[in-house]
Amino acid sequence: MSAPSGPLRELLEHVLEGEPSVGDEVDAVFRRADRLRRRRTQLLLGSGLLAAAGVVAAGYLITTTLLPGAPPTATPAVSVPATVRPAPAVSEAADGVREMVEPLIAGRGLGIKSVERGDGWRRYHVVDGDEPRGAIDVAVYDRSGSYCLPVKADKKACARVDKAGDLEFVRYDDVSDENWQVRQTIARRPGDGRTIAVMATGKRDVGAARGKPGLTGAQVEQVATDERVFDAFGGEACEKGCPPFRTPVS
Repeated sequence: MSAPSGPLRELLEHVLEGEPSVGDEVDAVFRRADRLRRRRTQLLLGSGLLAAAGVVAAGYLITTTLLPGAPPTATPAVSVPATVRPAPAVSEAADGVREMVEPLIAGRGLGIKSVERGDGWRRYHVVDGDEPRGAIDVAVYDRSGSYCLPVKADKKACARVDKAGDLEFVRYDDVSDENWQVRQTIARRPGDGRTIAVMATGKRDVGAARGKPGLTGAQVEQVATDERVFDAFGGEACEKGCPPFRTPVS
């Protein structure tokens, strides 16, 4: 096909003036089609994600509302062991005999400075302030059978006894020696032969006034004939290392 003649060419150029070329128009069409395709793809992907999220949410709701919940985890009870308080230990210094003797000494304005003790015997060192005032000796013996309380002047004789309840006793006071004044009582329970000797001695070699015993003769008798003193010794019995009584319990 031959090209248009001169007048026709001029007319066509005038009509097509300002119009894009055919090649540019084709490129524009393809670009618009590509944008539409990408937009549809994005819409499809977004719809798919929304649908998946909806399915997950619906499944969670069904699980939490329709299915029974898992039982709560039980916390094991922890048993706290009860605090065991040890029983208080009995003090070795506990002395029921002293409880009988000390109030009598205190009533005379005296005190006990120190204590010596052994199986079946006690010795209480008496003081007047800081000044020694002799000692109080108390001992218990097992003297069952036909034992009789001694006579100081005759070891083979039996003393005439006094009575205090179920007890027999004899007083052996001797204050004739001003340098060693002694007040002593021996008491015996005939039923089981338990025998108590109590002796109060003053400080020796200091004269009659300063050498008086810490207890009177009546107080010594009171201690020796007190059943609580027998009980305070429990099962003790003096056999060795006993105090040297002025009148021994042979």
